[in-house]
Amino acid sequence: MSDLQLRQLQNNELNLLPKLMQDCFNMKVDEDYFKWKYLNNPAGNFIGFGAFSNNSLVGFKGVFPGLYNVRGTQTIIYQSGDAMTHPDFRRQRLFEKLATSCFEKIKEKHQLIVIGFGGTKSTPGLIKIGWTHLADVKFFFIPKLKCRWNSLFSFRLKHYQCNETSDLNEIVTLYNKYGVKKDITPIYSNEFLTWRLSNPRFKYHCVVCENSNERLGFLIYYQDGDKIFILDYCGKNDKTLSALFNYVSKVCIEKKLKGLITIAIPKSSEGKQLKRCGFLQNPFQAGPMSAKIPFIVLTEPSLKEHFLHQNQWLVIPICHDAL
Repeated sequence: MSDLQLRQLQNNELNLLPKLMQDCFNMKVDEDYFKWKYLNNPAGNFIGFGAFSNNSLVGFKGVFPGLYNVRGTQTIIYQSGDAMTHPDFRRQRLFEKLATSCFEKIKEKHQLIVIGFGGTKSTPGLIKIGWTHLADVKFFFIPKLKCRWNSLFSFRLKHYQCNETSDLNEIVTLYNKYGVKKDITPIYSNEFLTWRLSNPRFKYHCVVCENSNERLGFLIYYQDGDKIFILDYCGKNDKTLSALFNYVSKVCIEKKLKGLITIAIPKSSEGKQLKRCGFLQNPFQAGPMSAKIPFIVLTEPSLKEHFLHQNQWLVIPICHDAL
């Protein structure tokens, strides 16, 4: 550990991250992805700390800000981003040291409120250093056969028209009108959506649903391999959402894909709504779509009562930085 230097990573050093990502996870991600996530965010720039050995980056931890409506007040809440430690430098508590440096930096200007979507293996270690595991986010899906079934009965929704749009202001208006509101809710704006949907890893599509010329809801999706992932959605009622899900079911059939997937906390209002609209879950501990994604929160002791109850948070797929 004595030959390692820990320091804050500068904006012009993001070009060091692709190689470390490759070394750690065998993933090829170019510099543009990290610039998008850490520099172009309208809520502000990232805070990141790196570990260097002989001037080479061998460890990194980054967090980035998001704007939330917390009981009527606009609040900066950071999200835990990439965490990487080179295989040759593991078991030296680098993650803990780099993460602590990030959190101390946050506290210089903001309250310490950090959310994360952890791994099942890493979460127990995070709990030991102060994080709280609030809930498990799980996969919801509609397989291609059910997509075909939905399409056959689409005549029940014949009064609803769904069309793709590039008007993000329209999406923001619909979110503010029909989106679920909780004590802690992400703030939608044109600036936020323009940034969020410019992730270079995916090509996003926005769909608006209307009935009798009244706009009633929206859905955002992208193709991920042989599936369609639903990044966000909201609507006036379950029929509106069923029409939107039926639209992407038809896209799935046309493209000969395996089905639709999204994520939610099963017992939340969002999870219950997905079930009403025909989404399925794998009830077993193994097999396809069985993984759990821990939703975790770190905050100061004085703020625990305000941020450590699962039903206070609106946890939706668009909040997850990897989607």
